[in-house]
Formats: sequence, structure tokens, C-alpha cells
Amino acid sequence: MGSDELDPIVLEIMATLDNLLLAEMQARFQVSALEAQEYPLAATFEMVRDMEADAALDEALSGFGFEQHALDDDAELWISDELGLMVFLFFTASDGRSYTYRIVRFEVVGEDEISL
Repeated sequence: MGSDELDPIVLEIMATLDNLLLAEMQARFQVSALEAQEYPLAATFEMVRDMEADAALDEALSGFGFEQHALDDDAELWISDELGLMVFLFFTASDGRSYTYRIVRFEVVGEDEISL
């Protein structure tokens, strides 16, 4: 796949990640509004929203053909050999809801299996 073919895919991935982050921010504002009125409802809404956000992120990147590789509690690496792309997510908030991302294009130049 040439670099000209990847640009629309990269833009689509970026738009998807940005939209997911905006949806998460919007949900946080809703939680804040609910907390002012009824805390138990806000806690339940926040818990459900967190599970939906995690699933949406996983579904979006899996849908592009990426496989997840957890690095630690604060970072994830998603790799698509088919697209020659890696998406590095670094969670910038202690609750794991805010993140920055970096998309890297790569080319596999060799592959070998080593058994010990």
C-alpha cells in the first residue's frame, strides 16, 4: 500500500479517535450536572459510560484491523500489519478517560520466528 493510499485511512482513524474523546468529554459534563442534583444516579451513569467508552475505543480500532498490545496501565499500543500503522494511546488522566495519541506508519522489512 502506497503512502497516498494511507492518508485517507489515517485521517479517518484520527477523526474517529477525536470523536470518541469528544463524546467522553461530553459525558463528563453530563456526570458533573447529575452530581449537582443526585449523586447516586451520577455514579451509576459514570460507571456505565466508562464501560461504553472502553468498548467504543476497542471496537473502533479493531474495526480498522488493529490488534491491541497493552503496555501498562497508562498506555496501549494498537498495531495493524495490514495497514502498516501503529496507534499509541497514552492516557493522561488518572481515571484513564483522557488520552493523547500518536499514529506511526511502518514497513515490515523482515520477519522470523525464533524458538528457545
